[in-house]
This record gives sequence, structure tokens and C-alpha cells, in this order.
Amino acid sequence: MSAGRVKGFTLIELLVVIAIIGILAAMLFPVFARARESARKIQCLSNVKNIAMAFQMYLTDYDKFPPTEHRTEVVNYFNFGCAGPERLAAADPYLKPPVILDEYIKNRDVWTCPSAASQGTYPIIDPYLNTKGTDDWFLTWQQDQSKCPRPRACNFQFPTGWGGAVTDSRQGGVWCTPAVGTGAFENSIGTTDTLDMSTSAIDDVAKFVVCGDDNGSSGGWPFETTDTLNIAYPDTCRIRSKACSSTCGADWVNCPQTQSCSPPTGAIDPLSYKWATDPTYRKTHAPQRHLGGSNMGFADGHAKWFPSEEIVFGGSPAAAPGQALGKGYGTGEFEGIQTCIYVGTPTW
Repeated sequence: MSAGRVKGFTLIELLVVIAIIGILAAMLFPVFARARESARKIQCLSNVKNIAMAFQMYLTDYDKFPPTEHRTEVVNYFNFGCAGPERLAAADPYLKPPVILDEYIKNRDVWTCPSAASQGTYPIIDPYLNTKGTDDWFLTWQQDQSKCPRPRACNFQFPTGWGGAVTDSRQGGVWCTPAVGTGAFENSIGTTDTLDMSTSAIDDVAKFVVCGDDNGSSGGWPFETTDTLNIAYPDTCRIRSKACSSTCGADWVNCPQTQSCSPPTGAIDPLSYKWATDPTYRKTHAPQRHLGGSNMGFADGHAKWFPSEEIVFGGSPAAAPGQALGKGYGTGEFEGIQTCIYVGTPTW
């Protein structure tokens, strides 16, 4: 008896199977990606809620928002350039929101979002490194002014206990930011810059934004939930300056997804105009963090996800109208943040 012929796949059949597998994979991978991002969004929302609840407990205990620096000698010393209530608080390493709320939150990992494109870390100051060896950050600060580069109120340094393996970033005249992963404090969830304000000044605690998604490497007030664009598109560095200012510094090294935002001198920047008037352009060039939106926490302790474009125009009208693109507007749906985006004819 002759052996039966063994049948196998023809080349055409094999290619058809491969094509079917490829089509199925193309259909399923986006579903898996969305499922993974949904889980990350929920984790971030939980973190935002924890911070919002910490604010709610702090407001209950003290009946006002965290303070700025009030000592006369400190106020007089920083009465220059970038000084102001928020900058004074930024100069004092003990007046950072994460430091103040540490007793309420305990776990510092809560300050990070798993979907963030980057995490922010901050310079560290050892207050004992002064000629008296005392726990006096202001004395240490003054005596470090002769070093190069000298410390500035805009650098947002933290106490030594927040530096991980880095206990001081000024020894030997060095001013540095601890690298991500060294154990230093990291953040990609930001807080309000409201300081000293009594809770009685809040119209509705369920609408007052105290924290939300943020780009930790943005370099602004810890940590840039000042206006709606920073929350709506938190992973695009300097996006606010696109619609609000004719000058700003793009940061391509630390934040490669940043957008260059300084218009040509004496001319209208068409891209800046698009940022302010074209939502499709914003969505395309400033990717949203969580499936088309961001998480925000409120003064009553609750947190919620909102679509980015709802956030953009949900704040109160920005101060100083006409600064960049004409008259700004907002719906006032949220308190504590401003709609820093303008419509109309550019005025540059």
C-alpha cells in the first residue's frame, strides 16, 4: 500500500490566515490600549480625590487655604522681580502644598498620575547649611546668594526630607533638580495657587478646583492648576502661553511634546491664533491625558473626570483682558481657575 499524500497549507491560504490575524490584531490593540488607559484614569482619579480630601480636611481644620510667607524681613527681601504671595510661598521649602498636606496624605506616590508624559522633581535645600548651623532656611538662602548659580524664588525648592538620595542641591554652589527615580518627590498632579483665603470667600465648595492633572515639569507654581488650559492639556508644556502671552520659553529637552509659542517680532503668529480659535488644532497638537479629558478635585473633597474642551472654557474669565488675543471668556462652571484663552482678533 502506498502512503497517503500529506496535505499542507498553500501559500495563498497561509497569507490569508496571516492577513486575518493582522486585521484582528489591529481591531483589538486599540481596545486593549483604551482598557489600559481607563484603568490608569481611574487610578489617577483616585489620587486626585485623595488630594482633594486632604484639602477638604485642611480647610475644615484651619478655615482657610495654606499660607504664604508673612515675616516682614522675608517679604522685604523678596520684594523684587518674580516676588508675590505665591513666589514667597515657593521660596519657603516648608510652604509647598505637598509638604503642608503630608500629614493628611501620608503616601507621596498619590501626587503622581500613571498616564503623565513626565514627572516633575524639585531642588532641595538643607536649612542647616548656614554659618550658625540652625534650622533657618531664610538664613541659608541669604548666605547662598553669593554662589553661582544663586537660588531664586522661582525655583520651588523642597526640604531635605523630600530629596530621596539627594539631601542638598546647593552644596558647593551647585543648584540641581533630583533625577526622576532617585527617591526625590515627584508630581504630575497639581494644586491651586490660592493662599490665605478664608473658606467663607468660596461661593460653592463643590465647584472650587483645588487639584487636578498637571505637567510636573512645567516649571510654574506647584503645580499649575491656575488656569484651564494647563488642566485640560496637561502634557503640553507652555500651552497657556500660546493663547495668553506673546513670549514664553519652549522646553524641548525635558518636555519634547512642548509647543513653541513665541510669535515673530512685529507679526501675528498664525499658530497662536489657531490655539485660541480652533479646538481641532488643540486636540491634535495637545493630546489629552485621559481619553479626551482630565481629572479635577474640588474643595468639598470630590473628584471627577471632565472632557478637555469643557475644562478649557469652564473657568472664570481671565484677568487682564486683551493681553494677547482680545477678550477672554469663560462659563464660570468652575471656581478657583481662570479661562486663559481668548477669542477675537490678535492684538500683537
